[in-house]
Amino acid sequence: MKKLLYLFVTTCVLLCACSRTDNTAVLRQADDVIYGNADSAMKLLSQIKNPERLPFEEKMLYGWLRTFAHNVRGASMAEDSLILPAFNYFVSGRDTVKMLNSYVLKSKYLYWLKKHTESMAVLDSGIVEAIACRDTYLMVSMLAEQAYRYVYVEKDYKKAIEAHLRAIAIREDEGLCYSLGIAMGLLGNDSASYYMDRSIELVTQKKDTARLVHYLRNYAQLLSYKGQDYEKAIRVSKRLQSFPSDKVNDAMITLVLTECYLKIGELDSAQYYLDRGKAEVGHFKKFLTTENMIAYYQGLIDYTRYGTFDFLDVMRYNDSIHNALYALQSTIQRKDESKESLSNANLMLTVERQEAQLTLLFCVLVLVLVGGGAFFYIRGRRNRLIEAEERIETLNRLLVEATKGDRGQEETSATEVKDGQFFRKILLQQLGIIRLVATQPTSQNQELLRRISGITNHELPVESLLVWEDLYPVIDRIYDGFYTKMNQRFGSVLIDKEQQLCCLLCAEFSTKEISVVTQQSIPTIYQRKTNIRKKLGMGEKEDIVEFVLGK
Repeated sequence: MKKLLYLFVTTCVLLCACSRTDNTAVLRQADDVIYGNADSAMKLLSQIKNPERLPFEEKMLYGWLRTFAHNVRGASMAEDSLILPAFNYFVSGRDTVKMLNSYVLKSKYLYWLKKHTESMAVLDSGIVEAIACRDTYLMVSMLAEQAYRYVYVEKDYKKAIEAHLRAIAIREDEGLCYSLGIAMGLLGNDSASYYMDRSIELVTQKKDTARLVHYLRNYAQLLSYKGQDYEKAIRVSKRLQSFPSDKVNDAMITLVLTECYLKIGELDSAQYYLDRGKAEVGHFKKFLTTENMIAYYQGLIDYTRYGTFDFLDVMRYNDSIHNALYALQSTIQRKDESKESLSNANLMLTVERQEAQLTLLFCVLVLVLVGGGAFFYIRGRRNRLIEAEERIETLNRLLVEATKGDRGQEETSATEVKDGQFFRKILLQQLGIIRLVATQPTSQNQELLRRISGITNHELPVESLLVWEDLYPVIDRIYDGFYTKMNQRFGSVLIDKEQQLCCLLCAEFSTKEISVVTQQSIPTIYQRKTNIRKKLGMGEKEDIVEFVLGK
């Protein structure tokens, strides 16, 4: 049974160790690839089952890697709450890169929760730490993120410009120049065109056509909507037409050209590009803003030419969009309610399962405790009964040895001295056993057994029965003055109980017999022997009686 239990425990430990080792290896692999390939890192992290059971350090790394991958991939971070304890863990660690990135991740998490003030405060702290660590890359990244929030969340273009200028002073980047140009354009700053032109120049050097098209299109719109430089907006838009692009971009370009020509009064050109825009929009899914812009421009052209316009189709289209959005919101709301209901039900099932497990565990624990208690109680009682029987047997043996001379003719005192029976007889007489045997008939030996049991079970204290002051002279007379010699040499060293033990050893009492007549446990007897040897400076195997006698 013990071997089976040992095998079971060993197997469980090995399985847990293997599982932990596998998870540790997966986390290390994900950590190695996270900065270069977030998709691969997410695939690795998906292999970890029950991440809540990971050790604390590994759980923190798991939460950090998962949040980092979501941030890189642009996925929702609203459920990445593990980044909060992971932030505290890595900020106090030695890994500077993880520490600085933790500020970015916590800020993004709070941003997804729409806690914008707290999010910006975390970014401010992160920028201070990046400056202290002289990490220019992450410093620029955090400044750029801060500027983005000022532009698109808080609409504070002045602070956005300040953040962009701080970042560009550290490292000029086409993306930073482009964002700064947009912020300045929205604020009406004259330097907007410079930074837009600079961003286009830098992205052209890198031959990044996709970003170049994106920059040119938004530059044209900025010139048209905010800068009111229609001629330059037309030149930029026509430059865009020389690049291969998709239908969406083409439609937006034609609408920019439509607005520019409309504002400079060239209605035919405006109508031409508006018709092209309508044709291009028809090739892809309808977009509310684009549809309204087309209808808006057509109404302006018609009013300028004919003095009338009709927005009935536009209003009907907007109504249909409103109804579709309302239906979509209702569907989303119902899905959220169903999800919340299922989540609550799942939570209740989890709680009930845990309660059932705890109840079962408690019952098993109670059974183990009750069973263990009963087992130890029965075993202890059995051992006590065995010990009591052994003590009674020992005391009976002492009685037989001490009184065997009384069964026939009376033996001489010399024989008593030689055999050591006389001392046993005197000691047992003091205990009252010899006296009891002599005065009670054989048929009443039950009283003798009760007497013996009382002594062996410590019910009758031997201190009140044994008179050692009377026994010491007997020891001296039988054993050549043993007590007197011991007292003269070691009386100031040994205590009374240790002297009594030496006397019993001299009378050739066994350890078991000494335990019975002194009502001390066998370990206590052995401990007293050890103490005597230490006090007298003896070796562990030397005979105490011979040492006392000086032999």
